[in-house]
Parts: sequence; C-alpha cells; structure tokens
Amino acid sequence: MAEAIAKTIHGYGTEYYFCLTGGDHDFWIALQDEGIRIVNCRSEASAAYMADGYARVAGRPGFVYGQRGPGAANVAASMPDALWAHSPVIALTSSIFRRSRDRFEYQDVDTLPMYQSVTRWNRELHVPQRAAEMVHAAVNAATGPVPGPVHLEVPADLLPQDAQQTRIGGATGTGALNSLRIVPDRGKLAEALALLGQAERPLIIAGNGVVSSRAFEAMAAFAAASGIPVATTTGGKGAIDERDPLSVGVIGRYSRKVSNEILADADVVLAIGTRLGGLATAGWTVKLDGKTLLQIDTNPEVFGRNYDTGMSILADARLALETLTELRSADAGIPRPDAWAKAVAERIDAWREVERDNRKPLADGMHPAAVIAALREVMAEDDILAADTGAIAAWAGALFPIAAGHNFIRSAGSLGWVVPGAMGAALAAPERRTVALTGDGGLLYHIGDLETAVRMNIPVVIVVMNNCAFGSEDHLLKHRWGGRKIPEIVDFHDVDFAAMARSFGVHGATVTEEEDLVPALRAAYAAGGPALVDIRISKEAEAPHDFPGSPRIV
Repeated sequence: MAEAIAKTIHGYGTEYYFCLTGGDHDFWIALQDEGIRIVNCRSEASAAYMADGYARVAGRPGFVYGQRGPGAANVAASMPDALWAHSPVIALTSSIFRRSRDRFEYQDVDTLPMYQSVTRWNRELHVPQRAAEMVHAAVNAATGPVPGPVHLEVPADLLPQDAQQTRIGGATGTGALNSLRIVPDRGKLAEALALLGQAERPLIIAGNGVVSSRAFEAMAAFAAASGIPVATTTGGKGAIDERDPLSVGVIGRYSRKVSNEILADADVVLAIGTRLGGLATAGWTVKLDGKTLLQIDTNPEVFGRNYDTGMSILADARLALETLTELRSADAGIPRPDAWAKAVAERIDAWREVERDNRKPLADGMHPAAVIAALREVMAEDDILAADTGAIAAWAGALFPIAAGHNFIRSAGSLGWVVPGAMGAALAAPERRTVALTGDGGLLYHIGDLETAVRMNIPVVIVVMNNCAFGSEDHLLKHRWGGRKIPEIVDFHDVDFAAMARSFGVHGATVTEEEDLVPALRAAYAAGGPALVDIRISKEAEAPHDFPGSPRIV
C-alpha cells in the first residue's frame, strides 16, 4: 500500500515530502523509488511549516508526515498557520498498529481528533484497497475553491500490505490551486459595478483570495479600467504593485496608518478574497459599518459574518475581476473617481515622506525601517520576502514595497514559522531568491534547521532583526500596563547568531552600523547557499501596529 500512496502522490507532481522521520520504512522506500525527495527536518513543526511555505508558493499540496503517536500529535499542533492562510498542506500521518490499540502500547495516542479543528478535512484510511482514492480525496479537499490543510491518517500496519488497486496516479484536471474555479454571476457583478460607479470615494480591498487565485493581472486591469484605489490585507499583499498610484497599501493591524484612514473615508467598498477578520480590520476597529460593502469570495460562510454585506457574490477572484473589467470596458458611461484617486495618491506620497524621515537611527540601535529599505535595494522584484508574525509582519507589511505577484508570504500567526516556511518556499521556487525576515525571538524556535538548509542545500537568506527581546510584548506592556516591566518574558540573552550560523556551515555576518547593511546583504546573496545576517536594531522603535493606545507614526 505504501507504493500505491507514493505513486499517487507522485502523479500529482509532488517533488518533496517533509518529515521528521521515525519508523514506517516501507513508506520512505516507496517515496524514494518514485523519485520524491525526502526532506528530513529537525522537528515536526518545522516540517509542517516547510510544507506550508512550499504549498503557498508552488500552488499545489505540500506533504508532511508525522510518525504514529507524538510525531503525528506534533504535526497537528503545527497546522493552524496553514489553516489561517488557506494553504493546501496535506498531513499524511501514520497511527499505531490496529492490533495494539487500547492496550497501553508505547506512544499510543488517539491523534485523529487532534486534527478536527485545524484542518478542513480529516479522515482515516481503513483498508489498503482505498489508499489511492483517499489520497485523491485529500488532494481535492486541500486544493478546492476553498483551499486549506487536510489530514489522512494511515494505520502503520497497512503500509506493507498489498493495495490490490489500479486507481493510481493524479486525477485529471485537479491537484493544484485554481484547478476548479467558481464562475461569477455576471448580473450581480454588473449591479456591483453600478454601485461602484455611483460612489464618490470607492475602494477595493484585496485579500489572500486574490493572491491564491493568481489574479495579479486581472487586479491591475480592473484597477486601471475603473480608476478605483486598491488596499490590501496583509495576506493580500502583492495583489497589486505597491508602487502603482492606485495602491493604498496594507490595512488592518499590521498596516500603514494612512491606509486605515483612507479606508475610513471610503463610501463604497469592494472586498475581494478576504474574510474581513481581526487582522485585516485591526480587531474590527476599522469602520465598515455605514458604508456600502460588496463582497466577493469562494466561501459563502464569510458573507455577513463580521459586517453587513450589501451584496454577496460567490466567485473566484480572478474570474470576477476579469468579468468586472470586461463589463467596465463595455460601458464608457460609468464615472471614474479620478479626483478621489488623486487625493488618495497625494496622501500616500505624503506618508512616504514621513516614513523616510522616520528611518533615522535611535540611541539603542538601527531603525528597523532602514533594514526594510536596504532589503528592497538588494532584492530583485521577483524575489520572495517571507516575514514572521508580530513586529516583523508589521514592518514588512507596511514598509516593504512589493511588486504585483506572489512575492510575499508571511506567518499567519505562528511565531517562528518563517525560517522553515521560507525554506519550503525556496524549494518551490529555486529560480528565485527567498529571504526570511525574522527577529531573534522568532529565529530561536527553529534554529536547528540551519542544519537542514545546509544538508539540503537550500539557499535561503535569513535576516534577523535582533533587539535581544520580544519587542512587541515590551511595547504592549508599555502602552497597556503603564510601562510595567517583566524582563523574564521580554528580554533575551545577547546571542552571536552569526557565529552560530557559521558553526552549522552557513554564511554568517553581524551588522551594527547602517552603512554596512547593503554590503552585508549583498554578500549574503553572493554566498550562494544558506546565509544569515544578524542585524542589531533598536528595541525602542515601535512597529506600525494598530491597537488601542498605540502611537501610530507610520
């Protein structure tokens, strides 16, 4: 049966299987026989995150394994980020031999229920004859119109058995994101377009659904045809070129202050591929009530969940945008909001001036905004920036100007995700360079996977914004608790990460002066293999979070 699973996985174009191995040798031999490279990571969490980063960039399933018992449990604990990001990760794990269940066997854990709340689809394989078809079902569930992680559990004693089946290989026309798209209702889109045409201050919010739909050209075409400014959620960053005059930037919690202000002034909002959740709306403090809200999504569960929706349209983002552009081009009488768009562009230009002035070094170290600017100078347009959560996501989301395309991924909530996640992304796009932007707190989660990067020759560049602290926690204490200090949960020992990287065989450098930023980053790129740049930044510099009481400079 292991052979049937491996052949079916290979039929979908699978290149890698991410794991922390332990037993189940029939499976590894079958994967090797199919030419699938096994990426043995340093923890089940890093394996899950690598599979996630791979899946997001490749647009097809990332497979992760957990050995029966604690291994499978650890994978389950690492699935929420893929769930939050709608990433097609497939956890195909083993479970204890059926004859040993309920007998106090070593490492016996009922892991199937652990996956129920962190996956979209959760099943156990009961007989070897159904192995291939259950893999097909898992792939379809992971990559459907509402993508997300799934779990298939396989009793370990089934792996050596004869599957006795012929339905092996990928299913025709499926197996990747956007294989199946929901066609929009043209009549409803025409009504939505009319409402946008009547608006004085219309605005588009592009979410993760626009990026996962690969609707970049369609988004640019509709923005140009309609003249409507486009804001994005953090997950939607890259839906439009952020240097476009119609680009407003990221809204919500990890955002530009000006972007939230522009959204507050809009009168009609078209939200595409976003659930309008807590991150996108700064905990629902970004006001949408009182506006006309039009929402397009592939998941009907999001309509009206957080705000009153004036019109709900079930559709794939790319097909909807293409149809809107077609309808708009056919009706030259629809007004353009050019005065509003010009005023928005002027506000963004003014914000950029303030942001540039805000990059000055502080008494205790470099300003993180200077690091972001140096990264933009060094990185090519189609390179991938992967950002950790917390302050890192705020700095990258608000300040790193990105071209349209799938050039930005980020932790959807799990601190430390980015180092293994970026490694997975680098394997998915070897023709591009991937940079993992993290802090010292995030790096320490999975620093052992520097060994994985060397062993697998993954040329990821890790940039550490190091302030010897959980900076976000320190600032939250400052603003919400009157400056109360709890050093044991905020401050860290000063670690020489560059020396640690070199001990793994990774190119390592430390930067303490701003003038050394660009040369150090260029040298990391030139190293060819995995590299780490430890940049000493200010602890006092506050990222552009939007939470009650936060001082918003940018």
